[in-house]
Amino acid sequence: MVPRLFAFDLDGTLLDSHKKLSNANLKALKEMQKSGAIIAFASGRLGSSMCKYCSEDLEISMLTLNGAAVYKGKNLSSQLIFEAPLDARYANFLLNYTQNQNFALNYYINDKLYTLKRPQSKPWNDLYYQQTSTEYIFLEKFDQFIDCTPSKILFVGDSSEIDRQEAYFRNLWKDSIYICRTWDHYLEFLNPLANKGTGLKMLAQAHRIDLSETVAFGDAENDIPMLEAAGVGIAMGNALDKVKAVASKVSPWSNDEDAIAREWSLMKKGININ
Repeated sequence: MVPRLFAFDLDGTLLDSHKKLSNANLKALKEMQKSGAIIAFASGRLGSSMCKYCSEDLEISMLTLNGAAVYKGKNLSSQLIFEAPLDARYANFLLNYTQNQNFALNYYINDKLYTLKRPQSKPWNDLYYQQTSTEYIFLEKFDQFIDCTPSKILFVGDSSEIDRQEAYFRNLWKDSIYICRTWDHYLEFLNPLANKGTGLKMLAQAHRIDLSETVAFGDAENDIPMLEAAGVGIAMGNALDKVKAVASKVSPWSNDEDAIAREWSLMKKGININ
C-alpha cells in the first residue's frame, strides 16, 4: 500500500514528552507530503492550539477536539468539512452539575476555550495550560452558554476524582454520548459522532481517498476509533495496552524516540520511496 493520508495524534505520539515536535519527525512529515500524501493532525485540542505545530511549508488538515470539527487545511475560517457538536441537553446538565465541584470544566465552542474563574479550578486550569498552551477565556458564570451546543466539554481534575466522575457518567448516560478518558486528569464528553475514527473517514472522503490507503498513529484511548478505521493503525511503544490491542502494528519505539520518523523510514523502504 502506498499511503495517501497520514493521521497523527499529537500528545504522546507525534510530540515528545516535552510537547515538542522533533526535527526528525518534522522532516518525516515533509517527506510524506512530498510523496503526495495528505498530512492530518488529530487531537483533542482546539485548532488554534494545533496550528502551533504547523510549519509554514507544511500543509496540514486537522481533526480537532477529538473529531468534533474537521478541517481540510489550516484555514479555520473556510475549510470546515464536518462538525458534530454536543447536544445542549447534555451540555446544560454538565454546566449545572459542576457548579460546586473541585475540578475544572473546559467548555469548547467556536474554536475558543472557556472556563469559570474559581479558586478550586485554578490548579487544574494551570495544569491544562501547561500541557497544551491553550489560552483560556475566564468567565464568572456560564449563563451565556445555556442551550448552546459546544464542540465538547472536558473535566480536568485529580485522577481519583476523575475516576469517580467517569464511572458515574458512564452509568448515567451509557452510550447516549461519547465519553472518553484522554489522560489520567481528563474526561471528555462529546457527540457520539465526534471521534477521531469518524473524523478520519470524513477527511478521507473529502479527499476521495479510500480508508485502505490511510495510516494513523496514536497512543491513547481516544485514538482507538482512528486506529481501527485506518488502513493501517500504528500504536506507539508507549501506548496503553488497550490501544496496542486494536492496532495493526505496535511500534518498538516511543514518542520520545522519534517513532514517527523511524516508522516512516521503514515504510519508505517497503514502498521504494527515496
